[in-house]
This record gives sequence, C-alpha cells and structure tokens, in this order.
Amino acid sequence: MKCTNCGTQNTDDARHCRRCGAVLPTSSEVTQPTPVAANDAGGTRPPGSDQRTGLGNTRPLVDDTIPPVNHTAEPQSNAAATRPLPRNRLFFEALPEGAILSDGHYRVCYLIEESPLLNSYSAVSRQALIECRSCGFAHNHYGDQFCKQCGASLSDLEPHYPNFILKESAAADAIATERRLAEMNLHHGGALLPVETFSEVIFGTRRFYVILPEPSPFTGINLPEQPETTDVVNWGMQLADALAYLHKNNITLGAATLEHISISGKAARWFNFAEARLQPANARNRKPFADDIVSLTTNLFVLLTGKTYSPSVEVSPPGLAGTFQAVFAGKITTAAQLADRLRDVIAEIRRPTSYDLRVGRLSDVGQVRQINEDSLLTLEAGVVHRSIGSPLGLYVVADGMGGHSAGDVASGLAIDAVARHALQTLLPQTIGQKSPRVNIDDWLRETIGLANATVHEQRRAANTNMGTTFVLAVVAEGEARIAHVGDSRAYLVNAAGIKQITVDHSLVQRLIETKQLTPEEARTHPQRNVIYKNLGDRPQVEPDINHLSLEPGDFLLLCTDGLSGYVDDADIHQIVMAASSPQDACHKLIDAANANGGPDNITAIVVQMESLG
Repeated sequence: MKCTNCGTQNTDDARHCRRCGAVLPTSSEVTQPTPVAANDAGGTRPPGSDQRTGLGNTRPLVDDTIPPVNHTAEPQSNAAATRPLPRNRLFFEALPEGAILSDGHYRVCYLIEESPLLNSYSAVSRQALIECRSCGFAHNHYGDQFCKQCGASLSDLEPHYPNFILKESAAADAIATERRLAEMNLHHGGALLPVETFSEVIFGTRRFYVILPEPSPFTGINLPEQPETTDVVNWGMQLADALAYLHKNNITLGAATLEHISISGKAARWFNFAEARLQPANARNRKPFADDIVSLTTNLFVLLTGKTYSPSVEVSPPGLAGTFQAVFAGKITTAAQLADRLRDVIAEIRRPTSYDLRVGRLSDVGQVRQINEDSLLTLEAGVVHRSIGSPLGLYVVADGMGGHSAGDVASGLAIDAVARHALQTLLPQTIGQKSPRVNIDDWLRETIGLANATVHEQRRAANTNMGTTFVLAVVAEGEARIAHVGDSRAYLVNAAGIKQITVDHSLVQRLIETKQLTPEEARTHPQRNVIYKNLGDRPQVEPDINHLSLEPGDFLLLCTDGLSGYVDDADIHQIVMAASSPQDACHKLIDAANANGGPDNITAIVVQMESLG
C-alpha cells in the first residue's frame, strides 16, 4: 500500500507509513500481519528490515521494529471509497519517536525541545559501545582493543547501548561549532565533546545533525546538597585539565557557567559547546583563554560558598584561598597552572591535621666487613599545640667510602654537620611561631653543601679518597622533602605497595636508563657499587630533591645499599608491613640482609606516620 503523503510503498497490513508516520487507508481485505522479531536492547533490526523500497530516501525513517506513534484514524463509513487528506507539514517538523538516523546507528527516543530552527532529542545508540573503566570514555566501539581516549585495554568489558543528545537543524550554521568539534575527533575525560555529525534529507529537506554524550541530570546549579570542599577542588582540577586540553586545541568556551558543568559523583565534565569558539592557531589575543580560567574559578567559588568572589569571604585551606586570589590577580594565566595549583590544594587537604611520627633506626656491620662505615641521624621535635600534633622530623643515612679511617670518618663528619646546622637554623625557625618560615628545599641544598664542604676539606687535609653517599629527609606538615647524593635510597611503603623515591647516582642506573641492563641484571653486575656522585669528592655537589605527601599508615624507609642491594623490594615491603613497630621492621630488614650474605654494612631508618585523630 502506497502512502498518499510521501509515496513510500508499505505492506498491505500497515496502519501507518514506515517512513513519515502518516495514517494509511484502511482496507476491508486486510490480511493477518506477519510477526516480526521484537526489538532488542540495542535496537537490532528484525529479519527483512533491510529491504529497500520507496522513492528518494531508500532507508526507513521510523524504526519498524518498535510500536509506531499511536495516531488514531477517524472512523470511516466507506473504507474502500474514502482516503484521508494529506497532512500539512511544517518546513521543519520534528521527527517522530522511533525515527532511525545515520545508517541505523541511532534511534530517536523522544523530543526534548522544539523550535523553528533547532530541535533536540534523546536518542539511543543502536551500535554496541564500550565504556572505558579507566577514564570513563563511553564511545569506544565494540571490538576495539584499546580506549580511543586513554589507551587502556578494553578486554573483558561488556558492551552497552548508551543514550545521547541529538541536535537537529535545517540551517548548518545553527550547530556549526559543535559539528566542527565533532569533526576534530577530540576526546577528554573532563569534557562531553560532540562525537559525530552527519546530514540527511528528511521530508524533502536536508537536515544537519550532531551527536553529543548525554550529561548527568545534575549540573552546577541543581546539586542535591552542598558539596564538600574536597569534591569542589577535585571537580575544579578535572575541569581545569579539560580546559587546558581544549585551549591546546585552540578552543575557548566563551560563556562558561554552572549550567555548562555536568556533575556525576566524583566526576565533573564540561558540556554544551554551543557557545564555544575556535581561535586562530597561535592567537595573539589571549583574553578569551584568560576569560575561561576566570569563569571556571568563579564557578568553583560559587559552588564552594554560594557567593560571588570577594577576598573578604573566607575559604580554607589556605592554599585554596591563595589560588582564588592568584587567578583574580592575573597571576595564574593558563589552565594547566590552575590544574597544578588545585592538585597542590588536594594534597594540602589530605594531610592529616594531627599526627605523630614513630621511628625505628638501626645500623649493622654485616657479615663480611670489619668496620661499619655507615652513619645515621634522627632528630625530632614533638610539637602539640591546641591538641593538634604536628611534629618535625629530620632523618639522615650516610654510607661512607674509602676504607678504615676514611669512609667512617666521612659519614660521621657529614652527619655531625647536618645535626649542628639543623639545631641552629631549622628547628628554631620551624618551631618558633613568631619566626619566619623555612624554605625546606633551600635549606636542604644549603645543608648538603655544608656537609659536602666539611668532608671535602677533610679529604684534602688527610690526602685520602674519603667520601659518603647521603640521603636526608625532612618531614613536616604531612610532607617529606628528600634530598640525596649517591645510591643510598628512600622508599615509600604502604598497603598499596613499595615505591622507590630516589634514583641512584650509579653506573648501573645509567645502564638501566639506556636499556643496556635490566634492574634484575643490575643487582648482580660487577660494577654495581660504582657511583658518580657523592659528598666530598668535589668542592660542590648538587643533590636531587623529591617531594612526597604522607598519609596515616605510610612508612618512609631510608637505607644504604647494604639493604637495598641484597633484599628484594617485594621482601622489604612484606617485612615492613608485617612488623609490629618501625623498630621491629629495622631489625627484621637487617636480619634479611644478613641472611642473604650481609656482604656490606646495613643501615635503615623506618618512619611511620600515625594519625592522632
């Protein structure tokens, strides 16, 4: 039966046109309908639905595997002699529910918004897609081995059929920016960017489409409750990272408001890029980029306080207040800088407000050497003010070299120099509330320079080849600042595993970095003890400095190569986590090294951060 409205040939038993949805004439000789397969979760076509008929558009507009829109025909007294009048159609009439688009890839679920120029729909994918468990990107196709966005493996992940927002316009310019973004094939976990664009002829008129990921029901303006500071800062970091990605691709958001932020649990993403702008490559005018940064920061401040920004409105922690001030003073000029500052704020929030340091320390001559050339130092100040514990700890391990009356002298001189300098400078300035704060990194460089000069001067006076490796950690305000020279090491040990913080200044480490040796081969290499940097060898030395945030339950391990060279990292982790105390851990670590031959002196300091509430 041919539709009188659009001319499409339909089956004799059809009540509505499968292309345009118009009511078809009734017939007194209608045969029983032929059953078709029910539509599955992904909208799979039933057998026979790929038959192409009709004029002009050779693909059905409406998914005939689901019930069509329920148009009810007027009663007719003479069904064989009468025909319904053709419906008057608007120039840009909305699509019916069940309409199929993009070669069968999408099915219209319902109309969201209708206007003379732009229609928006909820649409479901009829293709099996896979959502990445690592980054949340949901537009990987079934069969892809790796995520398009982050490269993570997609093995063992089940496909799904997600919903999308479908925008439709008869004027290409109305959705030009979003269509251009879709063509750029951009992906970022912090932005719900357009994923596809296409055009089709519908009712004789070409229409243009863009497919966008469906946002969360919650945006920055309709959250069910006041968010926590940690959540707001995490959202800001994600959005700043996404903004940096967009800016790298010369995209600015324009008017980015709270309505442009989709929030789902711990995740926040930009969406609705209708007002986005593509800037010229290497654009000299940086104001649109700066405006985005200010808009994001303004939104974060509103989320946090419910007020527009003012320096008089107090926020905490101090690092967050400083970040707001820096943005509005024009001192933070890129989205990447903002993201880094917010990461620092997250680390600041996670630091325990009250904690103590439990320490174990032990040095052993080993099974072969006649003299112990290692030295260690632990220096602590237990500070409790207004019931809040915030101790300061200084920890040093030194492995002397040069033989009797040389190596042990070198390590001892270095330790003594650090102790004297710390008592004169670090402790008074750190503990005294009215004293200026110490820049720990500068203090570390200054201290190691002093220790190096002390050893170097004695080396020249005694005409020996003395020297010492050196690893020094200052723990304060929930963070460890670690400086080292040589191959004595610092490790972070916790329930998640063991991580080496320092990188050896040794020959075998360079061979590992150039892929001439594996870490396993380096452990037995005949030149594994050759180091190229130590205290005392030269008049000046530059240490490596690392920063490490500590949380309750974390252990900081400082040790000489008499331990790290003869006990595997996995065994070190197991021993520390199973020990009854940091001191017990030191004893058992040294026992393990001696059990493996103990060919070198063995020294270990274990520092545990313990929360006090």
